[in-house]
Amino acid sequence: MMEKLFDEYRGLSDKKIRPNEPKSEQFLKAFKELLDKKNNWAFLLPFKLSLEACTHCGTCAEACPVYIGSGREKIYSPVYRADMLRRIYKKYFTLSGRIFGRLVGAKEITERDVNALAEAAYRCTICRRCALACPFGLDNGLIMREARKILAELGIVPDELKEEGVENQITYGSAPKIPYEALMNILDFVKSEIEENRKNVNIEVPVDKVGAKYLIINNAGDYLSFLDTIRGIVEIMNYVNEDWTFNSQNTGVFDNVNYGLFYSDKDMIRVIRAHLETFKKLKPEYVVVGECGHAYDVLGHLMKDLIPAEERPFKVIHIVELYDKFLREGKLKLDKDKNSAPVTFHDSCKIGRCGGIYDEPRRLIAASCRDFREMYPNREYNYCCGGGGGFALMSKYNFLDFRMKTYGKLKVQQIKDTGASTLITICANCKRQFLDMVSYYNLNTTVSGLSEIIANALVY
Repeated sequence: MMEKLFDEYRGLSDKKIRPNEPKSEQFLKAFKELLDKKNNWAFLLPFKLSLEACTHCGTCAEACPVYIGSGREKIYSPVYRADMLRRIYKKYFTLSGRIFGRLVGAKEITERDVNALAEAAYRCTICRRCALACPFGLDNGLIMREARKILAELGIVPDELKEEGVENQITYGSAPKIPYEALMNILDFVKSEIEENRKNVNIEVPVDKVGAKYLIINNAGDYLSFLDTIRGIVEIMNYVNEDWTFNSQNTGVFDNVNYGLFYSDKDMIRVIRAHLETFKKLKPEYVVVGECGHAYDVLGHLMKDLIPAEERPFKVIHIVELYDKFLREGKLKLDKDKNSAPVTFHDSCKIGRCGGIYDEPRRLIAASCRDFREMYPNREYNYCCGGGGGFALMSKYNFLDFRMKTYGKLKVQQIKDTGASTLITICANCKRQFLDMVSYYNLNTTVSGLSEIIANALVY
């Protein structure tokens, strides 16, 4: 049994945290580098403002899903977690902290602080709901992300994000290391299954086509765990008869994820560069991000701030935006009676709150489903499911219990309140979290992407 560092849960191993190894000096060095504009120009201003301007009013606590889901335990308040780093910042990087110390909330760093912060930083999914609620627009979630970046410089990163995520993706083309032959077999199976179900319909699944209008790049986990979503994409793109393609590791990275977003700008940019090399070979007009939230956040938004425009001569859209375009153009003929059971929809944080995509999925659901029931709250105020920030991948030790008994507990009640039998979401990490939730709480609920819902409603 590993020792308690922050709460009764553990998401990181002793091998990663090295609790008995002195790390505070290295921590302060990495923190100082993070406060240098040339090292952190993209995030430094909001980071420093959030460190310095918080009045501890507590408004963000009532916006935080883990705080609410935990039964309002103090340690899960956004301010409590952020203050673990904020107090160190004041002591070592502000004049008032160096002179007045604890009188202004400053605190000398200890090895215990570093160990506790390593776990605390992975209690926040960085869903940004706290920033929405803050009267000053401060972002305690960003503080936790920056803390993860400091910890990454100490080698403290979950295996699921670093070794099993970024490194696999860059080396093998996808985080789950799907071999080329296996990928082709999966797509052949999808093709044959659609043709069997849709008699007299010929299905094409283009792969690595150069110059296609739409390059659709998916979360590789969908090929293994959510094949219905891939099947839906293939059927819809054949139905509208557009110029499109998937890609494989033969052209580079075919996995749209970027787990560097969750812990390191350096690794995030490594993955962005790998994606750009892939897109350069395929020359699409549009890069279409499949049903993945954080991939859309990186490719659709952050990349614009980090990469010069001339290096990205393509447009980036989420696949739901593409479907909505087809719907508005009259290319999708849908019969909502084909999806007659009650459904509800979860707004994924990176697509909704961070990406502004709210109306598009609702138009598509309304056109595809007979009985759509909203969760409350929804849209920008929707609660994070607990799969963000890399959490959907983390189940070692007793971390699954943490995910289920805090975030999961809150979402389960939301689903039950709708009475829906199908939960639709457009993010692979959300789908994985919801599947774990269904199993953990023994819910009679089907978890679905939007692609398969639309495909099922198609009128031939």
